[in-house]
Amino acid sequence: MSFVRNAWYVAGWDHHVGNDLLARTICDEPIVFFRTEDGTVAALEDRCCHRSAPLSVGRHKGDEIECGYHGLRFDRTGQCISVPSQDLVPPGACVRSYPIVEKNRWVWIWMGAPARADATLIPDYFWQDSPDWATIEDYFHVECNYQAYIDIQLDQTHSPYVHPDTLGNAAKLRVKPTVTREARELRCERLMPNDDPPPLWAKAARIEGKGDSWNRWVYTPPATIMFDVGAAQAGTGAFEGNREFGISVHNSHAITPETENTLHHFWSNARDFDIDDDATNESLSIIRKVFLEDVAICEAQHRRRVQFPGASEIDVAMDHPTIQARNMLAKLIEEERRSLAA
Repeated sequence: MSFVRNAWYVAGWDHHVGNDLLARTICDEPIVFFRTEDGTVAALEDRCCHRSAPLSVGRHKGDEIECGYHGLRFDRTGQCISVPSQDLVPPGACVRSYPIVEKNRWVWIWMGAPARADATLIPDYFWQDSPDWATIEDYFHVECNYQAYIDIQLDQTHSPYVHPDTLGNAAKLRVKPTVTREARELRCERLMPNDDPPPLWAKAARIEGKGDSWNRWVYTPPATIMFDVGAAQAGTGAFEGNREFGISVHNSHAITPETENTLHHFWSNARDFDIDDDATNESLSIIRKVFLEDVAICEAQHRRRVQFPGASEIDVAMDHPTIQARNMLAKLIEEERRSLAA
């Protein structure tokens, strides 16, 4: 088992689920999403219990889905409520339904035992729906293993090489990260004083000469990451909390496994400065290109790993944060495997 089942995953942006049926595979499970008449998102196993036709190729009928093969109807709980040509619904005619929570404009799905679904475990990415923040956001379908894609988000030493003109700066190679492991999350911090900040943030903050830049992230396993990044004019107190002479950016990444070799990447880039300024929005929209550079290198890496199955890979000092994250995730997977086997 390569996935944690008893966990929340992001299934989509709120606007992804509308009047049409949405088919999406998560952790190797085909799921169909739809909105009921009161606007609530429902999620069902994408397989009719009659002859296994995908419900996603059926029809959305108010609070129900009608199978496109023989017309059986299912409500939001997965219960079959009608069968054409007969009055009796056969006992046990149902499909699996999944717990759903909408929070911060993301649709979260619980992939494990419904009784264990605890909405308080969902992290708060408030900037995604706050009027005090402006966001740039998107969705990528990526062809690589989700753990490898988590690696690149948590590994800041790749940026001078993958993003040399935007997020790359030499200080990320010199400054050792401070990694803190907590019960339900992993935290990492790099503070880079009086140095050349990443070009993208230096431009946005209008920094002249040296700057103080920072990169903090919080990884909430199995698959979400929050970044607090930014830069300020050197020596103006940014590390002590005064960001008057700098800028703050929060990046959110939901890296949801589709299969062993593919994933869904839902992301946002949020700022609390120049929120109504079109020029700033256009300038920072380059972040989409930056994140696509991550996609390109990870998909290329994945192709080589497929071609060289089982080939050994060395670890180096810069891998410390990503190894911690992988160990944390592996422990959760193993604990769940043992509990299911007991």
